[in-house]
Parts: sequence; structure tokens; C-alpha cells
Amino acid sequence: MITMARRIAQPGTVVTWLNHWSIQHANWEALSRVDCIGVDGTLLQLLLRRAGLPVGRTSADLVLPVYFRDVLPPDSSIALIGAAPGVARTAGHRITRHRVQAWDGYEQLKALRADARELREFSPDVVVLGLGAGLQDEVAVELNRILPQAVICTAGGWIDQYSRKEQYFPLAVHRLRLGWLWRILHEPRRLVGRYTVDAVRILVRWRRVVGKLHEIGVSPSSAGLEVAHR
Repeated sequence: MITMARRIAQPGTVVTWLNHWSIQHANWEALSRVDCIGVDGTLLQLLLRRAGLPVGRTSADLVLPVYFRDVLPPDSSIALIGAAPGVARTAGHRITRHRVQAWDGYEQLKALRADARELREFSPDVVVLGLGAGLQDEVAVELNRILPQAVICTAGGWIDQYSRKEQYFPLAVHRLRLGWLWRILHEPRRLVGRYTVDAVRILVRWRRVVGKLHEIGVSPSSAGLEVAHR
């Protein structure tokens, strides 16, 4: 995790994470313009290794706390963008070493995309985007043009999870790679299909997905998949 945290630390870096579900809903044009893709999920990790792309497994919920605590200089500025109204603000209260400003993922996100002056005035060192698959990558590359020196990383549902509990998954769940089971037990209606139907789909489509990754010029590194901008 510290390797990925240090990789994030380079100014102007755009980092995202993919799992077996989100890669099937990816915005490939946006992905071609990020710098590094972390692999979050054992199934996708195994399929990539089978395809000759050996990568470790990381996740935003493990890497970002390490980055904020051990790598990012104290009193840096962090923008949290995503989740329902009030949720990002609650998550921001847990980050005590830095200055945090929050925007929700609905009307406030729309306003920011239309006019980013408020975000520019805050001048964040780091922007964390907790939006849906595909959309968060699209917004990440948009904000990279507006804030070229900021670190921009996607976080999926981490903002929502962090607002409720500092460590959403017990460490043993991560160690045993049972995050999928933990999430099904806590969010069955939303996630059962993701870990059954969508898991089968990626097993059928994995060669096509790997082909897309090669098209955008990825190569494995100690942090994840590095994207060669063309």
C-alpha cells in the first residue's frame, strides 16, 4: 500500500482503481488519459496475471488513509467530491491532519463541472472523486486539465464508507480477501448481482477487456498498471 501511496504523491498524477465490475463499465477514452490504474479485486487481478499483466492488489480504502497519514505533507488541502449531500463533509471531518473542503456528487458536482472557480480558489493539493464507474474517470481527467498540479484519484464508494467508519472493512476481511462477501452481507440488494452475474460476465469477456487495456498502452508496475500516454 505504501508503494501505491508514494506513486500517488507525484504532483499532477491521475490515479484510478478498477475491479471486475467497473472495468466492464469503463470509460476507455478517460482511462487512456490517467497515469496509473490500481487493481482492486482478486478476480480481476487473477485474470490480468493470466494475461501476462502481473499486478498486486490495492484499493482506495487501504491506500488513501496511508497516503494522507504518512506521505502527504501536513496541512495540505484535500477536495472530496462525491456521495450524497452531506456525506463527503462528514467524511472530511475524519481527516484531521489536512484542510478539507467537500462537494456532493449531485447538484454540487454539476455546478463544479459547469464552473470550477470555487474549486480553483480552494486550490487543492489532492482531489478525491467518489463517483460512479466511468463517470469518476471522466471527471478526473477534466479536473486534471483545470488543476494540472493536483493529485487526482478516484475512490468509488470510499467517501461514503469513510463517513460511516474510519475502517469500513475489518483488517481480517482484507487479509482473507473476503471483501466481496462482507459487501454482499451489508449491501445484498445492490451487490449480489455484481459478485455473481457480473463475475461470470468478466470470465467470458476477459480477453476483450485485456485487449482494451493493451490498446490504451498499459504496463504492469509495482503500483498497478501504468498508462503510456500517446
